[in-house]
Amino acid sequence: MKRALFLPLLLVLSLPARTDDALGTLTVKGKTTILREVAAAEQTDPRSPSEHWLVILASDRKVAEGDRSVARLTELARDGKLHAVRILWQVGTDTLRAVPYDAGLPQSGRMGPERPTIDLRRYGKGRVDAEFQSKMVGQDWHFHANVKAAVAEGGVAELEPEAEESAATSAPEAGAGKGSPAPKAALGKLGYEYTESMFVHAVSDGNLDAVRLFLLIGMSPNAHGKGDPHPMLQAAQLCSNGPRTKPRSEVLEALVAAGGDVKAVDLDSSTPLLWAVQTGCAPSAVRALLKAGADPNARAKGGATPLMFAEMFQHPEVAEMLRKAGAKK
Repeated sequence: MKRALFLPLLLVLSLPARTDDALGTLTVKGKTTILREVAAAEQTDPRSPSEHWLVILASDRKVAEGDRSVARLTELARDGKLHAVRILWQVGTDTLRAVPYDAGLPQSGRMGPERPTIDLRRYGKGRVDAEFQSKMVGQDWHFHANVKAAVAEGGVAELEPEAEESAATSAPEAGAGKGSPAPKAALGKLGYEYTESMFVHAVSDGNLDAVRLFLLIGMSPNAHGKGDPHPMLQAAQLCSNGPRTKPRSEVLEALVAAGGDVKAVDLDSSTPLLWAVQTGCAPSAVRALLKAGADPNARAKGGATPLMFAEMFQHPEVAEMLRKAGAKK
């Protein structure tokens, strides 16, 4: 009897444990495919070896390591042999992209303007446990995936080429404003509805194209729902998110140019200028705030001034700019 029990137990223990698991969907023009396979790797940025990308491939079939190049995935999808989403997260930043691979999409294998969301439940020690989801507004495709996977390390990340800009998402023609449907259609393509809440999300995402479209259609640069942060403060606070501050600084500059309130304050009496200097916004954003009337001697609740922050965080160009504007400690 003991022997009979021992043999099945031995067989169970000898079975390989499944370390990777995915459950998700990819919907293309109303047709949904189940995503059950996943492969993950952390690789260096091809342009900056000090930065890394977490690359996750969620697919409807197992993809051999040799078939995971962009060119091969594109070929498999084109031939109808693969439906997948390749998710790329620049580790430690808010840069997150998703690229679809599906024969039904002209942009298959190309990186578009879509910005998905991430719930990173665990990342480290060679494992990732996360939920990814795209916005469902105004797109031909969307996806939702829960993944648990071992993360391979090594190699250089291959980034998909940018998708060609369509007529719907290109810069609006002269005269296209509040009454024109083109900007709203373009906004929808980026995954945003024309609401105050979604405007705040666009500022938070650092999506310059979307923010510009909101402003073009007629959204006030100071619009925010009850409980939402003021867009000017939020844009200034998020300049430091990620190693590349230029896009977020440009969001702040776009808000200022549209009449954003440079005197807005948070609960600690900090102004957009105080936050911009503290978080390291580009000098051009600080210059725009000062030109629009921001007080160079505004003080936060603790007594700090913009010049104090500029010297503390070693922003000499900004410090000199503030002194010329009459800033004092």
